[in-house]
Amino acid sequence: MKIFKENSYDIVRLYVNQLGIMIFSMLLYTATEESFKNQALSSGLSIFISVFSVCFYLVLIYYAMWEIGAKDKIRIDGNRMEPCKNKGLIMGFFANVPNFVIGLLTVLFTALVIITGNEGVLASLVGVFNLVMRFHASMYLGLITEIVPKGLSQGAIDYVEFLIEAILFTLFPLISVAVTHLAYRLGLQEKKIFSFLSPKK
Repeated sequence: MKIFKENSYDIVRLYVNQLGIMIFSMLLYTATEESFKNQALSSGLSIFISVFSVCFYLVLIYYAMWEIGAKDKIRIDGNRMEPCKNKGLIMGFFANVPNFVIGLLTVLFTALVIITGNEGVLASLVGVFNLVMRFHASMYLGLITEIVPKGLSQGAIDYVEFLIEAILFTLFPLISVAVTHLAYRLGLQEKKIFSFLSPKK
């Protein structure tokens, strides 16, 4: 909790980056659906938008965390700060807590509907959380909806499909956690993955 208190501003900034990409990707999905009526073309563009949005998001948080790591190195070298090599991992986890909470609740309620067969209040909760989950992590939407097979269960609503998608929506944010961890460690060492893009001195 100490890391959260001391770095709450940067953690919120990481989360705000996700919100920005969320809105960006939703606008692109909407424009695609309105412009292209061909299902195959629309699906391909949906995957492309999702991949592009995820990559854009990962680059944004990579640079943000690298900068934090580089600043911390100066403090550590000046004996003004104790080193914590897992700081990026912890910050990435806290920034993704909303994703994990929404995803896990969706998984829980969907699994309960499948196990109990009760489509009353539980089904309503699945609908609400599923919608929030898809909107909140919309940069993953195109990839997940296209890779999960359809028609996995009988009935008007495919809860098995919903369950698999909810699990993936819960797991995908771990990619951004890994990126924040890597970026912070590289920042501490003042090494850059994209150094080849920098102009030579």
